[in-house]
Amino acid sequence: MLVLIVDDEWEIREGLRRNFPWTDYGILEAITADDGDSALELAVQRKPDLILTDIRMKRMSGLELIERCGAVRAEGWKSIVISGYDDFEMVRSAMKLGAMDYLLKPINTLDLGDILIRMIDQLQKEKRDRDNEILLHSHVQNALPKMREEVLRELVEFKYNAYRETRIAHRLRTLELDWLMSDRLALLLIEADDLKAVESRNERNLILFSIGNVVRQTLEEDCMHHSVLYADGKNRWVLLLECPDAARLESYKELGQLCIRRIHQFVKIHVSAARCSSIGHASDLHALYTETEEILEQKAVYGGNRLLTGLGWESEEEQDKLSIRQPAEVLDLIRYGTDDEIRTAMKLFVEMVQCWSFTQIKDIQQRIFEWLLDLFKKARHHGWSDMSWERNPMAVWEHLEQFDTLESLKDQVEQFLLAIADGFRKQTMSPCHIIQEAEKFIHRHYAESLTLPSVAEEVHVTPVWLSKLFKKETGKTFLEYLTDIRMERAKGMLEEVQYKIYEVSSEVGYKDPVHFTKLFKKQTGYTPKEYRRLQGIAGHE
Repeated sequence: MLVLIVDDEWEIREGLRRNFPWTDYGILEAITADDGDSALELAVQRKPDLILTDIRMKRMSGLELIERCGAVRAEGWKSIVISGYDDFEMVRSAMKLGAMDYLLKPINTLDLGDILIRMIDQLQKEKRDRDNEILLHSHVQNALPKMREEVLRELVEFKYNAYRETRIAHRLRTLELDWLMSDRLALLLIEADDLKAVESRNERNLILFSIGNVVRQTLEEDCMHHSVLYADGKNRWVLLLECPDAARLESYKELGQLCIRRIHQFVKIHVSAARCSSIGHASDLHALYTETEEILEQKAVYGGNRLLTGLGWESEEEQDKLSIRQPAEVLDLIRYGTDDEIRTAMKLFVEMVQCWSFTQIKDIQQRIFEWLLDLFKKARHHGWSDMSWERNPMAVWEHLEQFDTLESLKDQVEQFLLAIADGFRKQTMSPCHIIQEAEKFIHRHYAESLTLPSVAEEVHVTPVWLSKLFKKETGKTFLEYLTDIRMERAKGMLEEVQYKIYEVSSEVGYKDPVHFTKLFKKQTGYTPKEYRRLQGIAGHE
């Protein structure tokens, strides 16, 4: 322990320092100051356990010293004031400021010893109380995530039970989550793609932990509304979000997409996210959770690393957004898109260039020039016959050099794209033929684990364009078309006695009979068992 003795009289402060048996009271060092200013500086630097100060000093009084020390260090120390007989009012003020006791001049060492014993006991008790409080706070803080996870799992992952509502509401209030019982809510699910392929359990846990950190940080920075995040029993992160209306629900698509991008950026893995298609109250959360799980399952058809927002055709809308950032998608845009679709996609040109983080116009022109040459090469590889750019690439550069704003450069790039598109229309395979090839492939392989990307790869287009062309040419989404084929085949098999329902499910491409049953009823209005009964077949489930 350390004592700081403050007195402007040398004899008093040095006499106390040298002659009093400080070590007998556990005080290993005594330091001195001759005025309040130097004492305050020492107090900040050395943090003494006891300040023994004269109440009257030049410049800064003992009262002011105690007050200013208390402002910079609220606890963990005590003060004793030294006063004369006529300093009663000042002593009373010192006690109000927290001084533990006072000593009258001349100082009686026995009185000082008694005060030190009480002071040390009190400091030790206060330290124990602080340590216990810190320990208790630590235990509570460590327990809070577990408590939060338990109550949220009960609220979300189990069917609503009105008899448990009072208990759950009380626990939510304790956790400062009572808004969940009063607000309307939306739900997002985030799942790492192909997590089961990670063999190490520790690595899987690290991935899940890292995903949670990124999502939690995103909620803190980009979500201005009530939200809470927890891990469910299936290694997924569940976001519960305050959602008063459909407009807010729509805005959470952007939040989900932002989480996907940031997880890929910082954790270096792909994840899929699903957003519920409607909003509800706490009593509806289990239904929202179950629906969102079904939405998330559709990544098996559409591929991962995307946001799914509803049933198949709704989630496929995410695939339809035209982009100029991916070279393969730009190529399909100019091969199969209309002029209006090209112009629409080019609205993202300025945003794309800004992401390059160039500040000099020459650097931007150079990057656009390289972007165009790469596109020209890809277009030539797919049959574009105009070779003028290859014979004189500097003509392209000199043309771009004439324009020094992003808007004017965008217009020039758009003209290049429209020209390439016009050339392709005279010689490339028609969209109708592409869809015919896709349909043939689906009819041959519908029982396999088909996804939009896998079929797109087979017919040599990007998933976004296969999705778009499907709607244009057939009037159906990819999932609708695939589901129709599977369900027609399922009807035929259900009408034959030798097949059990789980065999039908597997034969038409659904490994989970429960999921197959849900889809079959959605498609036909009947469960497979009910459909069989209508055909006069029973007992073959």
